Amino acid sequence: MFPVLSISLRLDRLHAAFTALFGNKLSFAPLDDSPPTSILEIGSGSGAWFVRTEMNAARRFPAARVVAVDINPLPPRALPRNVEFHQVDISQGFPFESSSFDVVHARLVMMHVPQPEQILERAIDLVKPGGWLIVEDPDDEQMLDGGGPLGPGMDALLQGWFRIFRSRELEPCIGRRLEEILERSDAFAEIRVKKVTIPISEKSEDDNLNKFGKAWRANMICTGHDMPRRFAHQGITEDVARAYLEELEDPARCLTTDMYFVWAKKK
Repeated sequence: MFPVLSISLRLDRLHAAFTALFGNKLSFAPLDDSPPTSILEIGSGSGAWFVRTEMNAARRFPAARVVAVDINPLPPRALPRNVEFHQVDISQGFPFESSSFDVVHARLVMMHVPQPEQILERAIDLVKPGGWLIVEDPDDEQMLDGGGPLGPGMDALLQGWFRIFRSRELEPCIGRRLEEILERSDAFAEIRVKKVTIPISEKSEDDNLNKFGKAWRANMICTGHDMPRRFAHQGITEDVARAYLEELEDPARCLTTDMYFVWAKKK
């Protein structure tokens, strides 16, 4: 059984799994080919991507100005000279000029914000010509068990979660639409997409994918434990969460879901 981790620790571990998947880099995008001088992270969470962990943007690109924004305050810590943090509600806009950044990065953010297409439009505007927009979001409607339907426990919680998100104008499975949204903007000279099927049950032949699946499952377990506290009145009760967790941690299962990595170069 997985321990229930703190939010910061599980986000840090998830970032480490992403980094391993990228080959010890920050992204699939070729950022090292032309090192950026200005970087924005949208939705910084624990700070794992831009400053907190061993592989972070501030360390990878020490000559760059690295800016992070989040609706919540950053956990207290000393920041390197090249890093700044702004507490911002991105649904209300960004406090930056157009074409301010060589790289704009958002991981697991667009699924959590209302009207994500509008947020993406604003993010696109912040990227300099020739710069990169990097967006990474899942499509959990493609979560499967052995290539087939989920068990009743997992399905009940996921469907409840989707209903709650959509009632708030959120799009929990936006990953599969990212390419279409960016193409429609006509702002990019190049759009690259990589869909990764995450082996949540760690049954891939690829060790890095299994590490990624392990970190993803740990995050799902923490979410499952937390949901009744927040959403019992909307149908995600302790009984629903218990059935979900039993199936999620069942070693006989072969659970997978899809994650979309998109990196696009601005015209």
